[in-house]
Amino acid sequence: MRFSLARESWFLVACIGAIVNLNAAAASVLEVDLVFPRNETYAPTTWFPVVFAFQNAERARLLNPHISYTIRNWDNMLGNDGASFSHDLRLANWSSHDPYFVCNYFHDVFAKEGRWWLTWHVTWESCNEVAFSAGLSRDMIRNSSSWSVLFTTDNSAPEIDLVAVTNNKTCPAELGVAINVTDRTMAVPFGVDWSGGDTCAVVASSTPTPTANPSQVKVDSVVVASMSASLAATLCRGIDAPANCTNDDESVAQQLVVPGVSVVGISCVLAAFGAFIFF
Repeated sequence: MRFSLARESWFLVACIGAIVNLNAAAASVLEVDLVFPRNETYAPTTWFPVVFAFQNAERARLLNPHISYTIRNWDNMLGNDGASFSHDLRLANWSSHDPYFVCNYFHDVFAKEGRWWLTWHVTWESCNEVAFSAGLSRDMIRNSSSWSVLFTTDNSAPEIDLVAVTNNKTCPAELGVAINVTDRTMAVPFGVDWSGGDTCAVVASSTPTPTANPSQVKVDSVVVASMSASLAATLCRGIDAPANCTNDDESVAQQLVVPGVSVVGISCVLAAFGAFIFF
């Protein structure tokens, strides 16, 4: 019995240790996910959102991440009725909210029926630890990940509901990229092409590579309200502002405040016509 108890105690300690290690690993993993659209069918809409999320967003601060994507008409690949965009995230407030949402609205591009192919690219930079320590290189380590998804707009489909899209649904790991960011940082040597400040982060060459879990990202009514308020405020600051807008900047700012929430980490922009560019 003593041996059995000791063995069970050892097994319990081993399990606890494994859980602690898994939690520590998860805490170090930055994940970038495509939240919307997915491989689904939606009703055409005047303002169509494209939404990404950063899980463990604070880990992105020293990686200078960048997101770009192109959306092509699947049935007219050489036409000009698609859209493209890129997000410059150097001024993002990564500590404001987790997950941190990045979105863009396209006007009228997806207000018709069609099949659309979205190809997205995530790039990030990290310290070249060995080379920097030995003074052998003036280059950052540059990494990238790409994937694509096909979605449809159809008049018979339900209207876009970002809460429903992410509620109790699973999506493939391919819709996200996981990056194991260590706690090690380095001063960036003089002359290195780097726009992320004076410090960079070291990214681990994980074995095994961490698996993304985009299903963990849930869009709730607070996030949707913030996105809608951000869109409304941007439109009100434009040249052809809607009739219900005011010229009072304070009033516009109030539209961005969601009751009961001090800060929602979200960066939203809009593209008036969704200019199409081949990469």
